Amino acid sequence: MRLILSILMLLASIAGFAVFIVPHYNTISTLRAQEADYQTVLTNARKLKEQRNALVKKYNSFDQNKLGQLATMLPTNPENMKLILSLQSVASQYGMVLQNVKIEDPTTDPAAQNKPGSQGNSELGMLTINFSVAGSYASFTNFIRTIEKSLRVIEIQKVSFSASDPKSQNYQYSVAVKTYWLK
Repeated sequence: MRLILSILMLLASIAGFAVFIVPHYNTISTLRAQEADYQTVLTNARKLKEQRNALVKKYNSFDQNKLGQLATMLPTNPENMKLILSLQSVASQYGMVLQNVKIEDPTTDPAAQNKPGSQGNSELGMLTINFSVAGSYASFTNFIRTIEKSLRVIEIQKVSFSASDPKSQNYQYSVAVKTYWLK
């Protein structure tokens, strides 16, 4: 009887171990693996936070005037109206008026997107502005020099001119400029 009771107790303890302890042990093993994963994620998050803080500190150390100039040079949106107003202001300095202003955005023109070489840098947007001005050659060259010295990146694509009156010193200039912006 004692032997049978001992065997039953041994079997009951093995069954209890198999039924209660093994599943809890598997759950604990899974939780420990998750804990290790979370610790890795937490460590990576701390490193990223340190890097972010270092970059913010570095950004804040830059001269704000220089950052403003950089934003003018390569704005974060097309700012086409601001550019046109700026061109008009420069033209008026030399007694000229912007006329026939047309804005071409290659991102909205499907025909322009399919042209070779139009893919370019996907981080930069391009904007082409066509306009005409009338005035003397000296005024026009001064106008171009002023545009050339502006902070905004402006690439002159095409210039053509015509004389409405052969005896006049004034010409009609057609200009196409391309400018860039960060997407």
